[in-house]
Amino acid sequence: MNQIEKNKIAIRENKKKIFQINSDVKTNEKLIFQSRSMIEENRLMILSNYTALFQGNRQLANNNTHEIYENRESILSNVKTINEVEKNFVEAQKNKASIDYLKHKSDVDSTVLEISEEMSEINLKLIGLNRKILELNQSIVDFNSEQINHNKHLIQGDLKPSKASTKDNENLISKNRSEMKGLEKNVKKNREKMHNLLASSKEYANSVLQIKKMIFDLRSAIMNNHETISVNRSKIFYNP
Repeated sequence: MNQIEKNKIAIRENKKKIFQINSDVKTNEKLIFQSRSMIEENRLMILSNYTALFQGNRQLANNNTHEIYENRESILSNVKTINEVEKNFVEAQKNKASIDYLKHKSDVDSTVLEISEEMSEINLKLIGLNRKILELNQSIVDFNSEQINHNKHLIQGDLKPSKASTKDNENLISKNRSEMKGLEKNVKKNREKMHNLLASSKEYANSVLQIKKMIFDLRSAIMNNHETISVNRSKIFYNP
């Protein structure tokens, strides 16, 4: 068998392998789209939970705290005293209530600051991810520009098959085969990463949904507390 026939067979084998690689790459792309969809859904649910927790439930709970303190002030102000000792005792209780309230508020502020610092770090990381995506998009644009330019030269007749030799074909076939080996390795690595990413995304989704349920349960408890606070407030004024 001469080299021309060998090249013909090698080209056909490479074409079959390219077809398989193309199928694998498309499968990876579909998995990537699925993963991106799940990641975006998780991100939106996480942000929704964050808003519900930080701006919803937290504010409701804080309002309850404020009303509880107001009730305490009213209760203590309505206590009747008959001498200075009893009066000092009640006033000291008022001070204690104020200290408890302010200590709680200060502790809450400390935790909110920690959360804000972590959110700031997350935002910084998101900025870094945006830069990576920007670089990715630029690499796609650069590749497209390069291929457009290559097509332009092909249209202008720069390919020149008449100048090809059997040795040139053999070298190109060998180079293609070598490129495919690296490509197959990367496609396989992407597939493994994708399956791991999908599995973790599903796990995150379950965690996010569990937190959402806990948010609703906690909100119910907060509202129940509010009802009790309101009942207690009415008793303060109707039960002197």
